[in-house]
Parts: sequence; C-alpha cells; structure tokens
Amino acid sequence: MSSACWEDKCHRCGLCCHEKALYGNQLVIDLDSWCEFFDPKTKQCKIYAQRFVRSLRCKKMTRLRAMFASYLAPSCAYVEWAQQKGLRFARRRQLRFIHSKTCPAEESDDPVYNVF
Repeated sequence: MSSACWEDKCHRCGLCCHEKALYGNQLVIDLDSWCEFFDPKTKQCKIYAQRFVRSLRCKKMTRLRAMFASYLAPSCAYVEWAQQKGLRFARRRQLRFIHSKTCPAEESDDPVYNVF
C-alpha cells in the first residue's frame, strides 16, 4: 500500500490531537485539551500537511502503531484497518471522554465505552 493510500485512510476526526492518558484499563481523552495547531471549530489540524515538521508531539501513524498502540481510539481509521485485517494486538481498554475545563471532578457522568 502506498503512503498516500495509507494517509487517505484517516477520518480526520481530530481525536489524536487531544491529550490522552492511560489509567489502568482506561484510555482517557480530554476533549478540552488539544494541540496548539488544532482548530476546535473545524476539528481539523491547521497545519496538516506540515504537522510532522512543525509539531514535535505529532507522530506519523505507522502500521505498527495501528497494530499495537493502545492510546488510539477504536474509531481511528487505522485501528479499524488493523482490526479488519486481524492485526490489532493492543490491550483492550475502556474509552472515556472527559472535559477537564468544564467538569474536572473525579466522579463524572461522562460516558465510558468498552473498547474491543
């Protein structure tokens, strides 16, 4: 598969631009904290074509990351690709979205999703 074809798999959902943390069996994505180049109105990267050069925190999605990275949301197109091919080996985690600026409490009513 060519790199352009691989790149075209991305849904451009923007979840990879948000702060993430792994806590035990949970993947927590903070919807109020994102990369400086993320545009919350469009949910797109403002520098998408140059992101690997201009942002140190932006990492290229490789097939190995799609297969093994447990910090990726199950809705990620690369994760979906790996699952379809039977190549997803990352630890299963519950997915939790939080809003740190609007509701920072430990006990939250934010949904928790089982990740399989």
